[in-house]
Amino acid sequence: MKLPPRTRTALTLALIGLASAAILAGLNHITRDRITLEQDRRALAVLTQLLPEGSFDNELVADWIELNVPNLPRPARIYRARLNNEPTAAIIDLTTPRGYSGDIRLLVAAQPDGTVIGVRVLDHRETPGLGDRIEARRSDWINQFDGRSLQDPPPEAWAPDRRGGEFDSMTNATITASAVIDTVRRALKALIDHGDDIWDRSSDAATDTLRGVD
Repeated sequence: MKLPPRTRTALTLALIGLASAAILAGLNHITRDRITLEQDRRALAVLTQLLPEGSFDNELVADWIELNVPNLPRPARIYRARLNNEPTAAIIDLTTPRGYSGDIRLLVAAQPDGTVIGVRVLDHRETPGLGDRIEARRSDWINQFDGRSLQDPPPEAWAPDRRGGEFDSMTNATITASAVIDTVRRALKALIDHGDDIWDRSSDAATDTLRGVD
């Protein structure tokens, strides 16, 4: 049966639309996978930089577990560094939605007792010249966490100095500073509260997501 010209035109346009949507969906999937791989590659590079040389002998990227951290949008991934089968450090990969311009993704490296080894920002959209000073290449602001713990200062002092805390507020970027400070605190609390489960050899990423409590 021969279709009227208008019907043929409409069908042709519909098929073109479907084909275009399929192509765009495929490109989006490929692009998203590439972005994820690049983010993971960067995370791996930072992971190894945060830990002292010779401080672990396990395959770090394969030894991890996830933990639900209260008030964060998705589980934190905790990489477990070991030397001679003994825990030496945890590197906690977590994201806070409380940045001034959206999500901020951090890596927090700490000793098993909760003492910070180092903190690095992986991704953010904070204001250039202001909030982007959370990056180590922009300023040394992020280094103020080194050697700190939930006892130094105590939990109630984990806030910008402009809000009664002990950490630098970062001029004109207090919201950004608050988000990072709070997230580092949450990472340390998760490590302390769930230490036994985190370091349990039987826990692995394929089967376990620990549920954190505030």
